[in-house]
Amino acid sequence: ITLDKTSVELLEGEIITLTATVSPDNATEKNVAWSTSDATIVTVDNNGVIKAIKVGKVTITAKAGDKTATCEVTVKPVLVSGITLDKTSVELLEGEIITLKATVSPDNATDKTVAWSTSDASIATVDNNGVVKATKVGKVTITAKAGDKTATCEITVKPVLVSEISIDKTSVELLEGGTTSLKATVSP
Repeated sequence: ITLDKTSVELLEGEIITLTATVSPDNATEKNVAWSTSDATIVTVDNNGVIKAIKVGKVTITAKAGDKTATCEVTVKPVLVSGITLDKTSVELLEGEIITLKATVSPDNATDKTVAWSTSDASIATVDNNGVVKATKVGKVTITAKAGDKTATCEITVKPVLVSEISIDKTSVELLEGGTTSLKATVSP
């Protein structure tokens, strides 16, 4: 018995079919039994269809009668090809919070984990979920990284400007030498 491939590299999720040839052509028992050394890494069905499940190495064995043939299968991860953010620049007021959304491609990337960072945590912070909080006036770059790919968003933090000021009394009468307290309220 021989296989059309003796070794193959697959990406996680990839499916191929191995073809077994039993000799001689007029052999009485031409049924092929397929097996895998680790079905958690690669599965094989009764027709030689193999599916890569997770990163690792296995041996696929085809058996006919008392003869065997093997194929070494190496499963590699699907690497990140890109990352994008839903916003590339944002203006925030001090104290404002937004959530940036990262999209990692391809959809079937093995490790779609996104690591977030800020160029200056005193101006704006970012957590592991892309939640950005503006803490003081300034400019900062938020970076999302998946695999070896990065995407950035420029954050400009602006001050919260006074929209109104009021005093608790609009008029007051005082005797000569008298005192009073006035309370000013600033909005917002």
